[in-house]
Amino acid sequence: MTMNTTVDNITSPPVTTNQTSGASSALAHFTEPFNVALIIIYTAVLLVGITGLTVMISLLKTNIRSLTTIAFLNLMVAHFLFLLTVPFRIYYYVSSQTWELGQGFCKLVSAMVHIHIYMVFTIYSILLTVRFLHFYKKTQRTEFYRRLHGLGASALVWFILLIIMLPLVLLQYGQKNTPENQCFKFGDELLDHYVYCMNMVLSIFIISVSCLQTCIQVIILHSMILKYGPSSRSQQEFWVQIQNLSFVFIMLTCLVPYHLFRLQYLNNPGVLDQINEVFLAITGLTCFDMLTFTGKNICKVCWTR
Repeated sequence: MTMNTTVDNITSPPVTTNQTSGASSALAHFTEPFNVALIIIYTAVLLVGITGLTVMISLLKTNIRSLTTIAFLNLMVAHFLFLLTVPFRIYYYVSSQTWELGQGFCKLVSAMVHIHIYMVFTIYSILLTVRFLHFYKKTQRTEFYRRLHGLGASALVWFILLIIMLPLVLLQYGQKNTPENQCFKFGDELLDHYVYCMNMVLSIFIISVSCLQTCIQVIILHSMILKYGPSSRSQQEFWVQIQNLSFVFIMLTCLVPYHLFRLQYLNNPGVLDQINEVFLAITGLTCFDMLTFTGKNICKVCWTR
């Protein structure tokens, strides 16, 4: 009996093998299909975003008092800052998920994608709300009284997001023990009750506002078609509403799916971490809005033929 026990103890070292395999799998926390998907999505975001920004810079109007121009300028800045961090994400996924640029820079790159989401959503919401009010004659102006007012409003929004929110995000995330050679792995932070509640409220708010604005946009377009019939396409206001519809469409396809999924992810951060990163990457496709701005005249020609 004693010999059998001794032999069993000697011949049972698979435990070390399991630990070793567990350690190696921890190094690559994204499996191959998700890793490839993330590389493809971020590469598409980078290429389309750079193309859109380049074309927009050459076509941008000089009327700085116009709300639309101010919104476009702020969108360009938001996309530009986000696109600066995208190559580092691609580098991480291509280089066998090994991060060698420090945890501080990792948190900055990780925070920028979230700041990009909130900045794009804020700009869309402000622009759509003002245009809705203008359509229903609740406001007569879609321009600032002075150029300085427009620049001041932009500076205030960026001050709130970058000077206040960015340090809070950088201080809050990454407090848990994360391996030095890994990045974008902050799911454990959601176990904190304050972080969990804040994320839940933000997701519900973005989903609710997006759905509300979609309903208003559909009602406006429906009323215009009923009023003008086939001649709707000759109305300048109709094309303003079509552009609004493109904003709504981008929100519904890029921002809302991520936050709908996030409601489930917040309750299972460890299990759904890989899928969450893919949905997060899809939010970067909001950079496609630059193409809708540059292509609106082409679209108008096609519709009026």
